[in-house]
Amino acid sequence: MMNKRNILITGGAGFIGSHLAEKLLRTNNYVLIIDNFREHREEKRHQLQHILENYQEGIDFNIIEGSLLNPEIFEKIEKNIDIIFHLAAIAGVRYSLLNPTVITENNICSTVNIFEYSRRCGKKKVVFASSSSVYGNPIYTPVDEDHPKTPISPYAVSKLACESYCDYYFREYSIPSTWLRFYTVYGPWGRKDMAIRKFIERVLNGEEIVIYGDGEQLRDFTYISDIVDGLILAAENEDADGEAFNLGCGNPISVNELVNKIYSIADRPKNVKYIDAKKGDVRVTHSDITKAQKKLGFSPKVNIYQGIKNTFEWEKEYLSM
Repeated sequence: MMNKRNILITGGAGFIGSHLAEKLLRTNNYVLIIDNFREHREEKRHQLQHILENYQEGIDFNIIEGSLLNPEIFEKIEKNIDIIFHLAAIAGVRYSLLNPTVITENNICSTVNIFEYSRRCGKKKVVFASSSSVYGNPIYTPVDEDHPKTPISPYAVSKLACESYCDYYFREYSIPSTWLRFYTVYGPWGRKDMAIRKFIERVLNGEEIVIYGDGEQLRDFTYISDIVDGLILAAENEDADGEAFNLGCGNPISVNELVNKIYSIADRPKNVKYIDAKKGDVRVTHSDITKAQKKLGFSPKVNIYQGIKNTFEWEKEYLSM
């Protein structure tokens, strides 16, 4: 397990970044977060406060608020960074369809700036958070890393472009980098616009769940602790440099099955409404994680029922605060 390293997490106040920061702080690492707090500002601060309260004694932790598009942000970094986890991005397929220019500028330019920083500072390892959306609608499943890349949203295009920059800086400047294609991450502190958290909150509030399409679309839901493990494994493994890896659970379920499990855990009557499918949504996500298992030692530990139950219990407590 990584320890006593100086680690930069971009987007570290967000869902995945804050979980990663918390785990790294447990093993005596210095963690620096850069985040612009663009969305869900109060919840992000609540999240970080939770970390500080748990690790008050001897904590080595700092936060820089600002945009990675601003070159001056890097001048505020005081320590010599060993590893960069680049998680910062404007997410959301539907948002990207309405705001392609914003997505393009933010996601791609921030990634280039990160690699330029790494190059200036001695070629520091970069672990980049990509997305399964780069594959588009799969022509076969499960999807391995060699599957054709046919993204169907500006968000997915931006992630694929960033992967190309990861590859470019690895080939041309020998900057060690690994890019990880996440499959629908969920868990406590998950983004409010993501299906599992949104559905759980509606059930707890006695509201109707709205499903886009027929609900038979398949999703490879991946619990947050498994994603964090994958990030750390990629950072520690030099054989992962210059390569892409799928991080998923490899066992997709339909949205209808997901909703049934939530209502079963909540022990409440089902209340669901179906509306037209949204443009940009893929029909199936199903990861082949063989490569990550063999090269990284990645092994998902939390099944979908336990993950939903953990998230449900957290959301119930969170809503009561």
